[in-house]
Amino acid sequence: MRRAAPAAVIAALALSLAACSSEDEGPGTAVPTTTASGPVATSQQFDRPFPVTGDGWDATVTVSNLRIVPSSVYSDTVVAVDVRAVQASGQPVIEPSDLRAFDPSGRQLERIDNPAGTVEDPLIRSVMATPGEEVRGMVAWTMPPGSRVGRIELVTPGTIGSLTVTRQPADPQATSTQPVT
Repeated sequence: MRRAAPAAVIAALALSLAACSSEDEGPGTAVPTTTASGPVATSQQFDRPFPVTGDGWDATVTVSNLRIVPSSVYSDTVVAVDVRAVQASGQPVIEPSDLRAFDPSGRQLERIDNPAGTVEDPLIRSVMATPGEEVRGMVAWTMPPGSRVGRIELVTPGTIGSLTVTRQPADPQATSTQPVT
């Protein structure tokens, strides 16, 4: 009798679960899952070219020389990177807003929209039309005192290249122009 009671409970549960399922779902019907709609972030490295894609175009981009830039214009610390893009096919479009910087907690740093006078050669929106054409420039962000850069992302219609920052100055408020990675 002790064995019959647990078996009866299990049978009753199985019948009640079967009765609760909708008519559209048969036994063993897979639950629909959502698929990623857009590019998936890929891990990239500083100073190494990586492919990026857009609507009908391809390019190779290198992000390098993360550094603190001395500035008397901003009360926050200014950090900058060098960007180099080379056209592979189509007409790639690269612009400063394609790059985003985040602190280690994931909070986005504020990009300086017009860093002329703060960095030597600011990146401007560029369309590359000739095979092998190259564009270079710098992108800069402000960072609150005591904060650090955690990662930089390059986002295009077909690519999210994520660069993790592992080394940087111990004191981000320092006025050093030493490159860090």
